Amino acid sequence: RKTGHMNTPFGRALLPLFALNASYTNLNQGSYGAPPHAVLDAGSAIRARVEANPDRFFRMDLFSLLPPVIARLARMVGASPEDVVLIDNASHGVNAVLRSLHIPIGKKILTLNVAYCMVKNTVKYLSNEWHAQSLEVSVQLPEMGDDEIVAAVEQALVANTGGVHVASFSHIVSLPSVILPVERLVALCHKHGVLVLIDGAHALGQIPLALDALDADFYVANGHKWLNTAKGSALLWARRNVQRLIEPTTISWEGQGASHFQAAFSYEGTADYSAVLSMGAALDFRQRLGGEDAVMHYMHSLAVQGGELAAAAWGTSLLFADHSRFGAMVDVRLPAHNASIDWTDELLNGLAGGRSTYVPIYGDGHGGEIARISCAVYNDLDDIRFFATTVKRIIAKHAVK
Repeated sequence: RKTGHMNTPFGRALLPLFALNASYTNLNQGSYGAPPHAVLDAGSAIRARVEANPDRFFRMDLFSLLPPVIARLARMVGASPEDVVLIDNASHGVNAVLRSLHIPIGKKILTLNVAYCMVKNTVKYLSNEWHAQSLEVSVQLPEMGDDEIVAAVEQALVANTGGVHVASFSHIVSLPSVILPVERLVALCHKHGVLVLIDGAHALGQIPLALDALDADFYVANGHKWLNTAKGSALLWARRNVQRLIEPTTISWEGQGASHFQAAFSYEGTADYSAVLSMGAALDFRQRLGGEDAVMHYMHSLAVQGGELAAAAWGTSLLFADHSRFGAMVDVRLPAHNASIDWTDELLNGLAGGRSTYVPIYGDGHGGEIARISCAVYNDLDDIRFFATTVKRIIAKHAVK
C-alpha cells in the first residue's frame, strides 16, 4: 500500500524517516511513541530560536506560535480552538482536572478497575489528602461487552445517587487495550449529574475523535504515543462552562489567550515548549503519509492481521475476537508455559545478534499471559513474525525440564 504524497509503502520502508535504532524492533509505540525526524528537526529549530533571543521568544513569540497549533489540533479532534490547551502529557491533564475540582469531603470519584495506574494514584492522593472517596467499579475483560460495562457503571451510580462528584474513564484502556463506550458512559454520568473526565492517553492519532460531539466535561490526550509528536506534548479539552474550574498544576505568571483557561495553560514558567510547538510538524508528516484515515486504517489492519499471525504461531487467540473493540494495539494470549521469565530483560537484553524489541506482557489473572502488540506506520507483519518466533524461543530456553 502506498502512502499518498510520499509514494512510500507503509511498514519498514518508513524506518529511515524515524530515529529508531536499526537493531531495535519497536512494537511498543503505545508506551513512548516515536516521532519522525521531521518532528525532531522542527523541535530543534524552535529550541534554536529560543536561545537566539530568549526575551523575544518568551515575551512575544510563544504566544503567537501557540494559537495556530491549537487550531490545527482542534480541527483534527472535532473541537473549538477556544476549548483546547496544550500540556505536557495526560498525567499532567488528569492531575490538573482532578486536583482543581475541590471535591467535597465524602463525595466520590468513580473509576473502573482497569483505569491507568496514574489515575488510580491521583485518586488515592485525593482520598488521603482531601478526603474524597474512591468508588471503583469492577469490570471483567474480555468477558464483558459494552452493554455490560455500561450496566455496571449505572448500577454503581444508582447505588450512590448524589454521592459521585466526578467519573473518569479511559477512552482506550492501557491493559488490556480495549476501546470503551465513552459516548454512552458520558451520557449516563450526565444523566446522574456527574462530571466526566475522559483519559484519552492512547486515543489521539489511533482512532478518530469528535470531542464536541462526545460532550464530556474534560478530555486529555497524549500526542507522543500515537500522533507521532515529540515527548512532552498533549492536549486538554474542557467544556466551556467548566473551564473556570480548572487551573494548571503549576501556577505561574499568566500567559495569553482568549480566556483565563487558555492564558493560564499557555505559560507555566520558563520551560522547553518545543514539543507542543512542533505538533504541527507531526500533522504535516501524517498528511504526507496519506492523511489520518490512511494512517489509522493501516495501523488497525496490521493489528488485526498481526494479532492473528501471532495467535496462529502460538496456537492461541486474540483477547478480543471483535476487531472493532481495539485500534492499533492488539492483545494476544501467549502460549502456556511453566517457566518464570523476566520478559523485559529477555526482550531488551537477551536476544541474539544485539537485536532487541519490547512488548508489554502481563498476566490474565488465571495463570496465563497476554502480549499487547503496538502496530505503528513503520511496522509490518515481518516485525510481528519476528516477535512471535522470539517469544517461542524464550519460552523454550526457560522451559522447566
